[in-house]
Amino acid sequence: MENSKIIALLKTFNKEEFKKVQDAVAGQNQELPETTEITIPKLQIGVSKLVDFNFDYTLLIAANMNVRFEENNDIISSSVASINPALGFEFGYTDMVFLRGGLGNFQNELQLDDSENLTFQPNFGVGFKYRGIQIDYAFTDIGDQSAALYSNVFSVKIDFSIFR
Repeated sequence: MENSKIIALLKTFNKEEFKKVQDAVAGQNQELPETTEITIPKLQIGVSKLVDFNFDYTLLIAANMNVRFEENNDIISSSVASINPALGFEFGYTDMVFLRGGLGNFQNELQLDDSENLTFQPNFGVGFKYRGIQIDYAFTDIGDQSAALYSNVFSVKIDFSIFR
């Protein structure tokens, strides 16, 4: 369970209820959580290049550096900041049909034998855009947060200016 979910759950208890469960796990931090949550800032730096081919075809190439000001298991990590690169492409046809792919969430995962293994998250998708309506589909692994290996993500965008 994430810390924010635990804090939200504990906030629903009053102090008397908390005292009943305070000693449930011996030797653990049993203090009530702070009432203020502090979010550490993030920085995202990216570049992209759009290439036109023969008027109907385009290729968009993008690279990002996602910087978090904390130490974690990102591919580049120090006590000051951690950097996680992301790479992606989008192949377009007549600005109507799009094929997308990318790699992100590069992590140095610690194995049972104390070695590190580099893992990453592949993403694939398609999109359609016609007269202000855009439908996208992505096939991805959303951070291993569920029992399912992969997730199917659908999104719809509508440009309301087409109704004027």
